[in-house]
Amino acid sequence: MRKWKWIHRWFSLVLGVFLLLWAFSGIILNHRELFSSIQISRSILPAEYHFNNWNNASVRSALELENGKMFIYGAIGIWQTDTTFEEFFPYMNGLPDGVDQARTMKLVKAGDGRIFAATQSGLYALEAKSDYWTNIVQNIKDKRVVDLSIRKDTLFAMTRSEIFVYEIGETIDLVKTVQLSNASSDDGKIGLFRTLWVIHSGEIFGLPGKLIVDFMALVLIFLIITGYIYFFFPRWIKNRRKQNFESKNHVKATKFSVKWHNKVGIWTVFFLLITVFTGMFLRPPLLIAIANQRISKIPFTILNHSNSWHDRLRALVWDESSKGWIIGTADGLFRVDASFSSVPVQIEKTPPLSVMGINVLKATSEDDFLVGSFNGLFLWNPEKEVIIDYITGEMPIQKSSAGSPLGQYLITGMINQSGKEYIFEYNKGLLNHEIPMPEVLKQTPMPLWNLALEIHTTRIFQSLIGVFYILIIPLFGLLTLLILLSGLVIWLRKSVSNRKKGI
Repeated sequence: MRKWKWIHRWFSLVLGVFLLLWAFSGIILNHRELFSSIQISRSILPAEYHFNNWNNASVRSALELENGKMFIYGAIGIWQTDTTFEEFFPYMNGLPDGVDQARTMKLVKAGDGRIFAATQSGLYALEAKSDYWTNIVQNIKDKRVVDLSIRKDTLFAMTRSEIFVYEIGETIDLVKTVQLSNASSDDGKIGLFRTLWVIHSGEIFGLPGKLIVDFMALVLIFLIITGYIYFFFPRWIKNRRKQNFESKNHVKATKFSVKWHNKVGIWTVFFLLITVFTGMFLRPPLLIAIANQRISKIPFTILNHSNSWHDRLRALVWDESSKGWIIGTADGLFRVDASFSSVPVQIEKTPPLSVMGINVLKATSEDDFLVGSFNGLFLWNPEKEVIIDYITGEMPIQKSSAGSPLGQYLITGMINQSGKEYIFEYNKGLLNHEIPMPEVLKQTPMPLWNLALEIHTTRIFQSLIGVFYILIIPLFGLLTLLILLSGLVIWLRKSVSNRKKGI
C-alpha cells in the first residue's frame, strides 16, 4: 500500500504541470475553428518557431500574375510581390480574421483572369482586377480545401474527403460533388494509427465524442488541482494556525478536494487510462510500431464511414500521359480517370511519402512529376518507374519501416517562377537561393492551434533537450498510467478495508 501511495503522490507532483499543459492544449486541438482567430507573437516563443529564411512552412508556392507581379502563399497567408522579392503587400481582404484561417494551400488562375484560393477556411475567388476574396460556399462540415486544379473552364477543388467540380462562366456553379469509389486495393480495414488517433481525440464518435474527451481533460485538470490542494493545504493550514490566522476556508477546500478527488477519479479512471494509452502511440518512437498496422473498422463509428476516402485526400494533379488524375492520399498515390468515375488504382512504385502529408505534387512534363513531403523532394516518372532524389540527384534508399518517418529534407513547398526554382524546407527554409525574408513577414504570428500542437506533441521542449524530446510522451505517458493505476489500487484497497471494518 505504501509504495502505491508514494507513486501516486510524488509522480503526480512532478508530472502535474505537464499534464495541465496536455489537457489545455488537447481541448484547443479538438476545436481548431473555434480558436482560429487567436494568435501568439512568435517573439515570445523559442527561436526555432521564429520565421527566418522562409522556414516553418511559411511558403508553399506562388502564382505568377501580370506585369512581373506574383502572389506568394503558405502559412503566411497570401502576399503580393514581384520577381525581385523586395516589396510585399498583404492580399487577404475577404478572408476570415486570424492567420490560421488565411493559411493557403493552393492558388490557380482561370482563363478569364479570376484567381481561386484553397485555404484552411474554404474556397475563395478573386475577380480580375479586384482586391477582395469572395467565399464560394460548399455544403460540407470540413471547410479545409487542400488542392485545386483547372482544366479549360472547369475548376476541381479537393477537400480532405471529396472533390467539388465547378463550371467557370459568368458565375461559378457547382456541377457535381465527387465521392471516389473504393480503391482496388481497399481491404476494408483501416490503419491502427488512424484508429488510435480518433479514439484519443474522441472524434471516433464525432462532435459528441470530442466533447466527452474535452470533459475528460477538464476532469484531469480538476484532479491535478485538487491533488495539489490535498498535498499543500494541510501544511499551509498548520502554519496559519501557528500564526493565529483564519484557516476555515482552507479546511473546507481541503475536505472538498479529498472527497471529490477520490469520487471523480474513480468514476473516470477507465476513460483516462484509454486517453493516455492511445496518446502514447501517436508519436515516435511508439508510433513506429503501429505505423503500418491495419485493423478492422470499428462499427457504428466515424471509422466505418460510408466514404472510404473520408479525411484521406491530400493532393491531385492531371496526368497528361494517361489522360487522367493522380490522387495523393494519406496512404499513397492513386490513378483515376478524367471523370473520377473509375475505381482508383494504387500506384505501386512511388517516391517515399511522409505521413505528415504531400506538400508538392506537380507535373514538370507529360511524363515527369515532382513529389515533395517531409521525406524529401523527388523527380518521378511513373511510366518508367524512375525515382530520383531531386536535391542530391541520387536514387532514394529504401528506408526501414522501423526507422524515422522523416527524411533528410522536410520539404514544405516549391516555387517555379520564370524558369527559376525555389525549394523550401521546414527547418532550413529556402535551400537554393538567398532572398532576405522581410520583417513584415517575420512578424506573422503563430496560430494558437499550432502552438497547442507543439505543446501537445512536446516539440516545444526540443530547444531544451534536443532530440530526446521524443522520449517525453512514452516516458511521461507510462508514469501517468502508473499514477492512474496506483490511485485505483489505493481506492480499491481502502474500500475493501472499510467493508471489513463495516464502515
